Amino acid sequence: MFCMANTLGSRKLWIYVHLILAAFFMPFLLIMPISGTGYLLDFKGSQEKTEAFRLSTIPTEVGAEQEAFFREEFKKNGIDFDFEYIRGSKTNLIFRPATRVHYTAALEEGGQWVVSQVNPSLMSRLIELHKGHGPRIMRWFEIAFGIALVLTTLSGLWLAWTVKPYRTATIVSFGLGALAIAACMI
Repeated sequence: MFCMANTLGSRKLWIYVHLILAAFFMPFLLIMPISGTGYLLDFKGSQEKTEAFRLSTIPTEVGAEQEAFFREEFKKNGIDFDFEYIRGSKTNLIFRPATRVHYTAALEEGGQWVVSQVNPSLMSRLIELHKGHGPRIMRWFEIAFGIALVLTTLSGLWLAWTVKPYRTATIVSFGLGALAIAACMI
């Protein structure tokens, strides 16, 4: 007789895969709702800013020239600081990753750029991590986390489906969750 379990591997294997993925990514899984809920409840942490130096002009084109300019300015001002990239607008720049002590540059009304050191609180760091503003390698981890979360969820649904008494609860719960999302999109 044809059995779905035989085509997808053993139940024991899927329990093991589900366990390993869930356990490995659990710290990250906890960071997301903690930081996201805190942000939505307006608990965003704090950022202590201290002026580091001023500049009269900067290269306006975002890219390698601007990055090299700022690396040299940090060095000239005796600041041992390395950043991965710069994001911002014509009047505000942030040197990322923002999940650690970092710097910003803001254009004042008088035309001077104020470069400030920013020391974020733990909650502020977690929110920045949640937004994807951490180190570039963290983006790869977040992609892996997203894939693992989908696999963990699907394997959990499949495992619940293979236990006959859990089928109804699984279908009803999944259906209600899908309806809740659909209702929020209307």
